[in-house]
Amino acid sequence: MKKRIAVVCGGYSGEAAVSMRSAEMVMNNIDREKYTPTKVVIGRKEWYAEVNGAKLPINRNDFSFTDSQENHHFDGAFIIVHGTPGEDGKLQGYFAMLGIPHTTGDVLNMAVTFNKKATTRTLGVFGYQVAKSIVLKKHEPYSVSFITQNLGLPCFVKPNCGGSSIGTSRVNKPEELHLALDKAFVEDSEVIIEEFIAGTEVTCGVIIYNGKPMALPITEIVSKKEFFDFEAKYQGASEEITPARISDHIREKIQRSCEDIYKKMDCKGMIRIDFLIRGEETFVVEINTVPGFTEASIIPQQAAVLGISKTELITTVIESCF
Repeated sequence: MKKRIAVVCGGYSGEAAVSMRSAEMVMNNIDREKYTPTKVVIGRKEWYAEVNGAKLPINRNDFSFTDSQENHHFDGAFIIVHGTPGEDGKLQGYFAMLGIPHTTGDVLNMAVTFNKKATTRTLGVFGYQVAKSIVLKKHEPYSVSFITQNLGLPCFVKPNCGGSSIGTSRVNKPEELHLALDKAFVEDSEVIIEEFIAGTEVTCGVIIYNGKPMALPITEIVSKKEFFDFEAKYQGASEEITPARISDHIREKIQRSCEDIYKKMDCKGMIRIDFLIRGEETFVVEINTVPGFTEASIIPQQAAVLGISKTELITTVIESCF
């Protein structure tokens, strides 16, 4: 029998619109010979299944829905919620309690990787290079001179928990820091300020293929903006070059690092890891455990270089959770 798969999208953050586009890609390309997919939208006010244009409420007690004929339960969930609650462990805890397999890591993996401070500290323990940083809590006093003396300028101000570069700013002058912090604190009660590392920005996806983590071809990001912000990511203000224009030994180093990080951080499904290359040094910037998955997103581009179609990619991600 075909597995009934919930393609779970939406969420409670500013990334909800991107999530809906990612869900459409899954719905348009999923193998319907193997799966019966249902788009499930979750929001703060309601959760519902989209069936033949109707919005059918989700029973949150068992994650089911009822149509005119019967009650439907799911065999698994393809989580494509960027941001909270799909990328920070909350939704994973819910599905764990219900015993429903899903396509991401567990509660601990998701909670740690969504928290930039926790991620960089954990990666540091594993021996990976990361940017120097300072973390501030909302309403905590801070010194502009202390920050600039320790991190230098320019620097980046980011919500500690968040994605798609929402609330992120590049600070070039000391007087810009206050406004950047205010912007970041709108998105989170904790902010991370990171040193600027001049170098080549690349990103590498990892999937489970033939039963083990496999790094995909690396993509080089050439942003038309000051950095790879929301507009650069989703509105065409960047050039994405796959394979990246980097040396073979740096490529090999990054791909093996990605596979190692995948295992050590106990990731599942598909992830994408961002790096900066400075000379012979590679710095881990971020681990994206629910990366963008629209028709034009990076992971489908990387898979295509290996001859992996969107349908095969989706199947690989789903089957890795059972």
